[in-house]
Amino acid sequence: MNPFRTRGRGNGRRKLLWTSLALSVALGALPVADRIAAAVAEERLADRIAGRQKAVVGTPRVSIDAFPFLLNAVEGTFPEVAIRADAVTREGRPVQASVELRDVSEKAGAYTAASADARFTAPFGSLGADLGEGTSLSADHGRLRIDREVFGLPLTVVAEVQLAGRTVTMVPVSASFAGRQVDPAGPRIAEAFSGRERTLPELPVGLTPTDVSVSDAGVTVHARADDVRLT
Repeated sequence: MNPFRTRGRGNGRRKLLWTSLALSVALGALPVADRIAAAVAEERLADRIAGRQKAVVGTPRVSIDAFPFLLNAVEGTFPEVAIRADAVTREGRPVQASVELRDVSEKAGAYTAASADARFTAPFGSLGADLGEGTSLSADHGRLRIDREVFGLPLTVVAEVQLAGRTVTMVPVSASFAGRQVDPAGPRIAEAFSGRERTLPELPVGLTPTDVSVSDAGVTVHARADDVRLT
């Protein structure tokens, strides 16, 4: 039996073991490095948005959906980027903004996206003042429910919220006063809603309003844009 041959095989096994171990550690570190790089990019984009969009309160929350991130970064395009931000209108009303960007590219420090879908949600508490003191708003199966007291008796009106171009209107579809059904198209109800339409301001990055909806979160304006330039 040759002792040197046995020792050579042992050295070979150890080298293979160390090589496999090093490869495993390297492969295990890749996702960590990838996530760190993504976090840096998300923070940089969030800072840019906060600096350019004056209506944004604080720093937006940015999430880049791209794995492996580093490969997408080399190619210069990210399939999807989600942005969540708190904002205020010109009247000082709070709004929660949510924007989904697709095929986002960065070139020479500027970000562009093939398309953007956005939602701007105004909580009920920020809208009630427009309808008079003591008025409360809530969602009622996708419609807007308005409750208030008239001469000490409860009045409830349920209205469809509609969008035409950039104008939001409320159309009463049912009403009750002191627990009794009344005609939502009657003169008193119609007068109360007359002139209540609102024209939406210009939305950022060329977004165009497409719809309006009501949920437990509030009243949401939906918007879309193509060929978006972010910064």
